[in-house]
Amino acid sequence: MRRGWTLVIGMILSLPFALAQINDDPRQHWAYEAFEQLQRLGILEGYPDGSLRPNRPLTRAEFAQAVARAYRVIDERLRNLQRRLDTFRPPTEPAPLPTDEALTRRVRQLQADVQELQKLNEAVQALQRLAQAVQTDIDQMGIQIGTLKEELQMLQQRFETLTARFSWQGDLTFGGYSTHSFDKRSAFTYNGNPIDASGRFLQSNAMVHELALTIQGRANENVLGRATFIISNYLPYLGSPTRNADAFHAAPSVFRQGNTDIAVWEAYIQTALPLFGRRFDITLGRLPLRFTPYTLQRIDPDYYLDFPRYQDGAFRVDGALFGTSGDRYRLHLFLASVHQRRSANANASQIFFANHNASVSAPADQLFGLRVEYDAVRGEENFVTVGLTAFAAGVGRGRTFRHLNNPTRPADRVDVVGFDVRGTWSNIRFGLEYAQSIVYHDEGRTVSRNNVATDIYAEYDFSERLGGRLGYREVQPFFIAPGNWGRIGYLYNPSDIKGSYFTVRYKVSNRLQASLTGDFYEGSGKVLLPQRGYQNRDKLNRYLLEASYQLHPRWHLQVAYENVAWRIRSFVFAPNQGNPTWNYLTLQLSYDLGENASLSLLYQIIDANGKGVPELSGGPGATGNRAGVAATTLGVRF
Repeated sequence: MRRGWTLVIGMILSLPFALAQINDDPRQHWAYEAFEQLQRLGILEGYPDGSLRPNRPLTRAEFAQAVARAYRVIDERLRNLQRRLDTFRPPTEPAPLPTDEALTRRVRQLQADVQELQKLNEAVQALQRLAQAVQTDIDQMGIQIGTLKEELQMLQQRFETLTARFSWQGDLTFGGYSTHSFDKRSAFTYNGNPIDASGRFLQSNAMVHELALTIQGRANENVLGRATFIISNYLPYLGSPTRNADAFHAAPSVFRQGNTDIAVWEAYIQTALPLFGRRFDITLGRLPLRFTPYTLQRIDPDYYLDFPRYQDGAFRVDGALFGTSGDRYRLHLFLASVHQRRSANANASQIFFANHNASVSAPADQLFGLRVEYDAVRGEENFVTVGLTAFAAGVGRGRTFRHLNNPTRPADRVDVVGFDVRGTWSNIRFGLEYAQSIVYHDEGRTVSRNNVATDIYAEYDFSERLGGRLGYREVQPFFIAPGNWGRIGYLYNPSDIKGSYFTVRYKVSNRLQASLTGDFYEGSGKVLLPQRGYQNRDKLNRYLLEASYQLHPRWHLQVAYENVAWRIRSFVFAPNQGNPTWNYLTLQLSYDLGENASLSLLYQIIDANGKGVPELSGGPGATGNRAGVAATTLGVRF
């Protein structure tokens, strides 16, 4: 092959034309640009000194022969590409998804081949320009430039088909987290994590890291596979974040730096099958599962470190999801297990049934249920969608759990039923959600009263700058669905309350935006002595002010201030009564490092005072707690 190249180079070194206009400067020759392009692409090498001499006399036949030899060189390179392409599986041949290492090699080879193909395409264009003057001679030698272009186009299409079938992306994230105390007393962070009371800044640091690779491949038109693999100490650091919802009964979930772990975060195959005259979309494997805030939605596990993968609100479960749809409806059936014990992913995927002061004592292992949506009204401006969610969850054979705020007897199953409506009418966006959670032991109901949640709201934009939401919420004390319906201070999923709330959003300018949220609740009065629960005389108010400012095209500043104030007048926490107050001030600065890279810096000041109610002190062991949290996250996507 090397000798062939030498011969071609020698023949094409003298490609100037006797019929062309003679000029002492070779750069003025009409074909010089084409010669230079062929030299740049490796088809020509020029004279030993690197020069091109298009004005050197050459017969028309000799030039035609040189062009033909160049064609054969390109054709041989095309054949080599064709043989490499044939080593890939034909599109109609089914095969399992490749491994990470094999797929990486294939993608790199495809990328190199595509670059080679682009070079050959440029070479053909250059040869076509050169061949215009001697087209007759070339035709007599059986060389068809048009045919060469057609072959290139067909090969390009095959490359595009192959590269479209496989894709991958990755991300690398580092996080630093540290806490300290102002008064040598502990406080609870937003994550429900108690801060080290020593007050020493360098005694409570954690560094977490995560490398993730997501691979997606299409076996054929009907089968798609996707998987995300993680090498990380972040999942061990998180532990079991969903358990933090129960701040009063469950032990604090301390976030501690753990050993690096390897986990399969997602891995599933999607396909479609015709059943009963309809098309069913089927997803099998470790898949994301999420419905509504009051039925099934995962709590954001980490307020301070920015790992977007864990903020989508979906649980990762092992199982199957069946879906079908019609003109106005969508139906999903699922059967899943979360009995994962051999990886940190098991803890991160646990499904606890909990609110801020009640929960079950163990996570669920198995789930079965459905989700139905129906478009009751569908128009260009007005629409209404009605949804129904129902599922049952159990803890597995030979195991039981207890309802910690109503421990009358053991339980082995929890059913959740939810009904929701959402839509837009006359530019008013609205929503309604109603849900129940029923705890069973064998076939009997252990908890079937005071187990309802209701939320209704309406939103309206008064102008391009001003908009808001107004709503009413009631969450009874024994409602413990594994959802995520809100946060007040470090208390996730508030319960045993009823009252109204509002949010006002205002856009000061394109660079500055602000919002104010207010919650005004009183106790539901559903829990009677000797059990403790908020009564109608107990009040809870919360204000959250948030502002976002674009300091610079790359610098973005966010400021948040939250105030939570109780008025305890009943014997909820007998014999203590008082007016506990919590304050959180958070500053977050984000910097855009360029495409696919970002840096985030955060600092939060916590000032919590129980004022005579130790249970609402905002931290263990004292009625007043002040502390700080510092965190930074650096992420790169590739």
